[in-house]
Amino acid sequence: MLNIKTLLLLLIICFSACTELQEFNENTNAPEQVAPQFLLSNVLYQAANNNSLQGWHAGNLLAQHMSNIEFLAVDRYNLGSNTPLWNVTYRLLNDLNTMTSSGQSNEAYEGIAMILKANLGALLTDLWTDVPFFEAIQGVSQSNFTPAFDTQEDIYTAPGGILDLLENAVNILSNTNARVEGDIMYDGDLDQWIKFANALRLRYLLRISSQADVSSDMQAIVSAGNYLQNNADNALIPYLSAAPNQWFIFTEREGRYTDVRMSTTIAGIFDQFDDPREGIFFKPTTTSVNSGTPAYKGLPNGLSRESQNQYELNDISLLGAVLRDIPDGVDALFMKASEVHFILAEAAARGLISGNAADYYATAIEASMEYFGLPWDPDYLNQDAVVLNGNNDLEKILTQKWIASFLNGYEAWLDIRRTGIPQMTISPDNLNQGQYPVRYAYPESEQAVNGVNYQLAVERIGGDNYNSKGWWEQ
Repeated sequence: MLNIKTLLLLLIICFSACTELQEFNENTNAPEQVAPQFLLSNVLYQAANNNSLQGWHAGNLLAQHMSNIEFLAVDRYNLGSNTPLWNVTYRLLNDLNTMTSSGQSNEAYEGIAMILKANLGALLTDLWTDVPFFEAIQGVSQSNFTPAFDTQEDIYTAPGGILDLLENAVNILSNTNARVEGDIMYDGDLDQWIKFANALRLRYLLRISSQADVSSDMQAIVSAGNYLQNNADNALIPYLSAAPNQWFIFTEREGRYTDVRMSTTIAGIFDQFDDPREGIFFKPTTTSVNSGTPAYKGLPNGLSRESQNQYELNDISLLGAVLRDIPDGVDALFMKASEVHFILAEAAARGLISGNAADYYATAIEASMEYFGLPWDPDYLNQDAVVLNGNNDLEKILTQKWIASFLNGYEAWLDIRRTGIPQMTISPDNLNQGQYPVRYAYPESEQAVNGVNYQLAVERIGGDNYNSKGWWEQ
């Protein structure tokens, strides 16, 4: 029988061993909580980088800035589900949730998280229509692994939705003395974040303007004047000259670059006026350069390989040197000031806000030229296909906005879906029954693990296909 001293000795040995075992099993290089500044840096870079990658892979093809020789089925309107983008966007939403629930967070992190959540939520609903939003990312916290699919209208307009998040973020950031670290976009300048939030509000209010009365909200923002005004305000993450944060095409194999060419759609539009951005976006064809008469030519979008064989590829323009030969020649974009001024030009032309549409329009084009490093020539505005003179003014505004949206994710595609401008050419080789696509299919994983809610969403939007329009484009 153990005496009391022996028992105490055994307990001490056991406690000591258990403590050492617990310390041995703790990975000090993988902390249970990540500081909010590191999460913020990661979300900013990943979200902005995804916009530019998607702009190259799909956005500029769907908007017919670029065409594709082969491999990218999206150019023939076989969009698939784009599951990788779906997954990474929800992971970033989860990171934002973790960032704000950290004991090291504060009101400034919370306001910034609201802005980024609104931006990511808009990406999801604009690409897939009805999606999990209000119940998303509740698996760990509330054991909800089958979130409901929310309607696009609610995602935009309900409490806690896109517009509400942005308005609340502005209120929070306008009334806090808290500070953030890890802000690789605005270096902790909360005034810049307020401008970005208001600019996003203008973008999304205009987007839903066919379904909601947005005039008073837009006018209030315009009257306050606190939005992205110039290129110094642009919401972007610069790529770097040194690895690993370089523009990805700079490091890709040659085929990834040469498979993407100038589209005949943008070539035809540039043919209507003299625009120096053409030489930034594209190179003159090899054939024309060799003949001593440099010229730009496009390839029709959506052709089968057989149809493409009738074209001499040396006589089709490649993408510009800035997109291949310079590691930091482009930026990972969220939003530019030029887009905001185009929004205001359209809104003024449609009577949604006060102000002179031509003034906003001129400011927008000048900002776009400046962003691409081009000198401003006021005579550009006097060209027949450019000048606002009461003749097709909305078409001119939206066409210029489309040009300026080059490589900015899906923004040009979304505007085409909203307005039909510029008009897209549907290839006879398309794989979508001759229709211009308006969404991705839902990932198969949703059918497998969230089948009931998936089916309800499919029935509500009119089918899980590329042609089921969302609420704002009905």
